[in-house]
Amino acid sequence: MSANESLDMSRDSENVRDASGDTDSRPSANLPGPDPSPQSILARWGKWWGKKDSAKPDGAAKADVAAPPTVAARHLTRWRNLLRPCFQARLTDVAANRSALAWQEQYQAADAVHRRAMIEVLTEMANTPPAAPGPAPEGAALAKILSDGRVRFFKRLNGLPDGLRFLLGLRADLLHWRKALPGIAPLDADLQELLSHWFDVGLLELQRMTWDSPASLLEKLMIYEAVHEISSWTDLRNRLDSDRRCYAFFHPQIPNEPLIFVEVAFCAEMADSVQSLLDESAPLEDLDKARWAIFYSISNTQAGLRGVSFGNFLLKRVIDELNRDLPKVKKFATLSPIPGFADWLKKLPPPRLADITDKRRKPSDTQVDTAAVTGAQVLTRLQQDDDAETQALGLRLAAHYLVHGNPGGQPVDPVARFHLGNGARIERLVWGADLSKKGKAQSCSMMVNYLYDLDELDANLSKLGYGKPEMSRAIARLL
Repeated sequence: MSANESLDMSRDSENVRDASGDTDSRPSANLPGPDPSPQSILARWGKWWGKKDSAKPDGAAKADVAAPPTVAARHLTRWRNLLRPCFQARLTDVAANRSALAWQEQYQAADAVHRRAMIEVLTEMANTPPAAPGPAPEGAALAKILSDGRVRFFKRLNGLPDGLRFLLGLRADLLHWRKALPGIAPLDADLQELLSHWFDVGLLELQRMTWDSPASLLEKLMIYEAVHEISSWTDLRNRLDSDRRCYAFFHPQIPNEPLIFVEVAFCAEMADSVQSLLDESAPLEDLDKARWAIFYSISNTQAGLRGVSFGNFLLKRVIDELNRDLPKVKKFATLSPIPGFADWLKKLPPPRLADITDKRRKPSDTQVDTAAVTGAQVLTRLQQDDDAETQALGLRLAAHYLVHGNPGGQPVDPVARFHLGNGARIERLVWGADLSKKGKAQSCSMMVNYLYDLDELDANLSKLGYGKPEMSRAIARLL
């Protein structure tokens, strides 16, 4: 659900399940039946596409990346002088701490141009070995000296007032400029390692967010929601009503800033439409009859914590809370988006597209010319049409994307990678689960249910390690 690795995370809608959760006892209505035509889907679509103008490449040339504006030399010298003692002095050196504070204050007051320049100077200083008598160290010895200096600098910043919050913003800027400034990589690696310790799950506090929470926190939920935009205060109140739950992780040093939060709905059956879940006019769910907890949105709020994983611990802690508060709720699933599907399909080579769409076709079969139909054209058809054949094809392609999208065997979709990496299984694909503009653009309105079977999490995770994500028989029949 994901995980702006936010988890940049979107939510998916799911097909309706029996309350028993048995997804294999009968065929799903969304599964494609046998193809009555001797021609492949792509072959039958050939004439349709023949009437279209050939796809035109995007004529807009990429704008040249402008060179960063020049920053006065005196500023560069001042920043170097401030940073030098931060890397070389002892951790308890008062003068170095003052220099670090002065650098932090100047960074916070700087505009985007000067911040980039400050990061360039920081990168330069962080990768320059300190002057020392004797032969210059090399290899592993030099790498350790540089890393020790970087760690010393970050620890010094962390000891300053509101230093941890500042480091989160600094790392977000490092990630933003990482491609333009290759020297950032070792600096970022050391900071990520430190943040993984400073934000250890044992230090985080789980809090339930309600309509009675401080208004400042509620505003942040509206700002940080990354999957399904919160359109109004009424929308937010609906998501925090008595038949819903919202939980967030907080760090004690940043008590008013949610780090990640999850929104939960309760249903008698597995959810299959995000529009239904977000319907403000729908009656309250009877929690005595609810058997399913549906995680329909998970949002990471801090770009600076990218790569620092605690979303899996959030779900496990929330499940423990729900088991205590709502003992009748025994089944846990997501209604998740498929954010990378459209991009994957557009880039899919025509031969691979033909292999997926026509189960009877062998890879060596060259009798059917499918080169004229591209993934981009199929994507357009999926986004425009809603007939049974189109739905069947879309579900089949989505199943291949989730299971086989990455040649290395691991899920290429970020939301799939998050949930499967937590031990969930791919349970069901649902056509028309997210009819929003965003849902149609990224996954042709399809969503996926990931099932969290608490007794199978470890076994599922073990299979994923061998490149075999766990899936239901309904998903397997689509492959």
